[in-house]
Amino acid sequence: MKTKTILSFAMLAALSACQSGPIDVLYKEGSTRGERQQAYDQCFIQSLREVPQNMVTEVTGGYSVPGIIDCNTDGNTTVCGEVGGYTTPVSSYSYDTNERLRNRIVNRCLVDKGFSTIERPICETREERTAYALLPAQPNAAQIACVSGQSFDPN
Repeated sequence: MKTKTILSFAMLAALSACQSGPIDVLYKEGSTRGERQQAYDQCFIQSLREVPQNMVTEVTGGYSVPGIIDCNTDGNTTVCGEVGGYTTPVSSYSYDTNERLRNRIVNRCLVDKGFSTIERPICETREERTAYALLPAQPNAAQIACVSGQSFDPN
């Protein structure tokens, strides 16, 4: 059991280290990570109720250009084969047409709960990331130099 816990922590640390650049962080001075997670979850669930997913799949491609049939006869044997031509495979992707509207509803809900978003770089060292992750409550925004790389955004 202890090995799984250590492995989970190592994977989380490795994934956090892979992110680069500044990220948006949910912020409310004095809030705990649990309070921020709860507020985000409540707002996200509310947004799904108000604006449900509307998944659309778009399909492109899927055509074929035939080649020519070329036959060669050698005595009593004729061998034919197609020369040239090509096929473009079908490709598809799905997306939610309501995602942007739902994100605006989540953001509005969080603002109504007193939260804002601040942009901070991801801490460079493991020690800095761990120190931020272990803060009992968020300090004043000016005191947050970097973050652990965790975000509540599911996208």
